[in-house]
Amino acid sequence: MNMRLTLLLLCVAVLFNRGSAASQGQRIAALEIAVARQAEQIAELTEKLAKRENSKKTEVSIVSGEEGLGDSSCAKVCAGTTRRFFTQWEDYSSDGVSTTVDMSDCGFVKTPTIITDLEGFGWQWKTTSAIYSATPDSFRLQVRNWLWNPQGGNAGKKGWNVEWIAVGYTC
Repeated sequence: MNMRLTLLLLCVAVLFNRGSAASQGQRIAALEIAVARQAEQIAELTEKLAKRENSKKTEVSIVSGEEGLGDSSCAKVCAGTTRRFFTQWEDYSSDGVSTTVDMSDCGFVKTPTIITDLEGFGWQWKTTSAIYSATPDSFRLQVRNWLWNPQGGNAGKKGWNVEWIAVGYTC
């Protein structure tokens, strides 16, 4: 039982045993008002708590995954960027670059579904890219451009970076 309510009931019991019938009636009326106020405050706090709990809930539905489905209450959406001018591009093949994206802060326990986009200041719209070596903690993105060579630091000079969204399970 709520501590305030217990204290209030104790006060009522003490007041019933003192004074005249008229003063007891006044005390009862005052206590009824106090109890009604307490009930209103409890109702308000209960409503606020329910709203807070509901605001924490998210509706994420995963209908399939590389490693099967998990506990739906553990579904999570996590997003990030490798940031312009901070992405560590490595040359690969004759006309491509690649980078490893760290998503370990997401806390996935299974390999999530990953969506990527290449963002920057030029030539990224003429690219093709693919995700390789995806794990719960990271993935590698390989990018090629058939009209302009992003190698030799060119991708970094154009501010190329990976924008990503991953959907997976955290338990």
